[in-house]
Amino acid sequence: MVTQPNSNDHLAPTPALESDDPFSSMMERFDEAAALLGLAPDAYMVLRQPDREFKFSIPVEYDDGSVKVHHGFRIRHNLSLGPCLGGFRLDGNLQRDELRALAGWTTWKCAALNVPFGGSMGGVDFDPRGHSTQTVERVVRRYTSGLLDLIGPERDILFPDLHATEQVMAWVLDTYSMHVRHTENAVVVGKPLGLGGTIGRRTAIGRCVRVLMETRLKAMDFSGKAKVAVQGAGIVGAQVMRELEEHGHLIVAVCDASGGVFNDNGFDVEALLRHRRRTGSVAGFQGADTLTDEELLSLDCDVLIPAAAARQITGKNADQVRAKLIVEAANGPTTRMADQILNDRGIPVVPDLLGNAGAILIAYFEWVQNRMGFAWTEDVIYERLDRMVLEAYHKARKIAGSHKVGLRLATCMLGVERVAYFDRLRGIYA
Repeated sequence: MVTQPNSNDHLAPTPALESDDPFSSMMERFDEAAALLGLAPDAYMVLRQPDREFKFSIPVEYDDGSVKVHHGFRIRHNLSLGPCLGGFRLDGNLQRDELRALAGWTTWKCAALNVPFGGSMGGVDFDPRGHSTQTVERVVRRYTSGLLDLIGPERDILFPDLHATEQVMAWVLDTYSMHVRHTENAVVVGKPLGLGGTIGRRTAIGRCVRVLMETRLKAMDFSGKAKVAVQGAGIVGAQVMRELEEHGHLIVAVCDASGGVFNDNGFDVEALLRHRRRTGSVAGFQGADTLTDEELLSLDCDVLIPAAAARQITGKNADQVRAKLIVEAANGPTTRMADQILNDRGIPVVPDLLGNAGAILIAYFEWVQNRMGFAWTEDVIYERLDRMVLEAYHKARKIAGSHKVGLRLATCMLGVERVAYFDRLRGIYA
């Protein structure tokens, strides 16, 4: 039986992209992709701008009677392919430039996967940790009501990001539904199963990582069990480890924020995760050697899977990586400089645009099922996950070969080219 995720583990946040100006950092890759595609200047100008940015005040009464004004944000990047899809996060350090970057990045990711959405992103500058359930609920409901003119199943669909649990998404659903006077499941994804959530939400990222890993290893003439090091043991890391173990691969090293463990013979993943739920960390797991995060990244293994935070493989440690293959399950774990170093060293990277694709695909599937009013079976969901992520992967590999670029830039080019093409077909309404 699959153990449910630890309720204390929050959903993995989308990346905090580069330091000073996240939007400019994201646009650097767009600029490079646009240049290689020969994108027309007018199309380039349109795609470079977010479609709409919205900021509003959220006064919150705390349990002690005090009132503080927080701020809600929603950035919509592009509507060419369909309604927007984007994260909702609760983050005391929320940055508008970061939201712009993530909205744009979601546009390219959806387009690369041939999912009919544009990208969006939003949240509240509020950290729910340490606050009562009632206070968090007030923040979430006020945010939702402030966006009634912008969100909806045909406009902008919210999916869970940092600190947005199933309960948070249920509050969003209920608030929106109360205002439109009927239950509208499709306004939000990442819901509990009984409220229109989908089978596969707790396995989609891990499955896509495994399918991509095995496909890439096969192209490298690698067969048999892979020895895998996983950075991160939260929701995403746990998905990856369970999926790989179930399909015969060995998880030989795992790190989380508090420490790491190594066993060349592999771990019993469920036993390791039970230990983490009991103690708060994988560190100290019986029968394993202690391992630091730095040692995990430089471990001699078949596959390295970053499944935790952004900017973990950098220009300072990329030359120490000894894995034969990197598959990014986290968002933004490899910096631009590290990417170049890994490319020069001949270490292939399956980028987050593909490696983390399960999050976008399962969100799309949930929305489609809600619109149909019909729930798919597990077999149908898994067949469609595999097919869609592999179609995107093979198309990106073809672009990488023809343009002689890395898979990351090729995947970005795939997304940019698709959005630009359909933008041109739709034309400009004047």
